[in-house]
Amino acid sequence: MYQKFSQEKTALLKIGLQYSIEKPLEKYWTDLIMETEQVIRMLDIKMQAPFRILAAKKLNQIRTSGNHQNITAKRQIYILKNINSKLVKQNAMVVKADKGKTCVIIYADKYNKKVHNFLNENNFQKLQKDPTGKYQKLTTKALQHSELIVSKKQNKNKILLILCFHWS
Repeated sequence: MYQKFSQEKTALLKIGLQYSIEKPLEKYWTDLIMETEQVIRMLDIKMQAPFRILAAKKLNQIRTSGNHQNITAKRQIYILKNINSKLVKQNAMVVKADKGKTCVIIYADKYNKKVHNFLNENNFQKLQKDPTGKYQKLTTKALQHSELIVSKKQNKNKILLILCFHWS
């Protein structure tokens, strides 16, 4: 069964999958503070205090600005929840199209068939074991032996941080 969307819903979908709706400050405030502190701790010890002061001023400015989520963002969240409920009822999903930045709505069973056919037609083979851990260890070892990327003075956490940014 074909599902029609209103102009408002279609306009929001046309913005694309990369579009990010502003979240209410309460949803990310604690994470923002913790991540800021983590970055400051990576600095030279002498630079940490001045950067904490700058960060505290900027965080306070963000908190007191009062314009954390505008009416448009609230409306977009409402529309997305409505779209999602329709998709769930119809067992459909929004996926990126084969080419371009376009998104399409497709029924889950049709999508699963397409993926299955693609895997079969292109001779993919299922691995016996997930190789991710092996490659993470090799990458960590390479980073530890490379003075150009991470100096001997830097700790293991910075190597892990680099790995996290690499894979995210």
